[in-house]
Amino acid sequence: MTTSHERGAQAVLDRLLTTEPTAAALVRTRARLASEDHFTRGFVDAVGQMHRLTPDRWPVHQVAAFLDVHAAIGAGRYALVHVEVGATPRPDAERAANAFALADLPEPFTAELDADQNAADEDGTIAWAEDVVVTRSTGVSYAAGCTGQEPLTVPTVVRPSRVPLEVGTTKPSRTLLHLEEDGGVARWAYGSTDLHVLLNLRHPLMG
Repeated sequence: MTTSHERGAQAVLDRLLTTEPTAAALVRTRARLASEDHFTRGFVDAVGQMHRLTPDRWPVHQVAAFLDVHAAIGAGRYALVHVEVGATPRPDAERAANAFALADLPEPFTAELDADQNAADEDGTIAWAEDVVVTRSTGVSYAAGCTGQEPLTVPTVVRPSRVPLEVGTTKPSRTLLHLEEDGGVARWAYGSTDLHVLLNLRHPLMG
């Protein structure tokens, strides 16, 4: 059965295919995911990590969802915050161990892991009790920034809030849905010792 976030990814794919530049960007992104020499593994896993599928084998609508997230970060609509955990996530059957690892996050971040999950829309939540300063892109390309005076990034204050937590595998389309509907998502991917907190800076909860 097709989920709502997968249908959303298909809509993103349809939109990207309507113009030659965006279709070409999709082709380049798929090639870069296959080569593993353009995007860092940590960033790719933060956006999506699919069970038994390496990024070069993702369905094309999932590549489209990944590209949409990547482009939004480059345009300054989304921001990415790294929060050190110091341990990699265990399988779902070891949720108590995961909860223990998340119990001592750096201030002001706190985690609440759903002990049962039971096919819920997320594995828990990540919250911060005070303002955090994030770095967002200004949308100026690196090449343009080298010759001009415009900054490539600027600090932005995000007020206290909470976002869903996704542990282990999750599809890029689900990440995109969380960003648009919930204002963000915290990703603790398999193999990662950090939480990657993705935030939609234009969402009302982040303003």
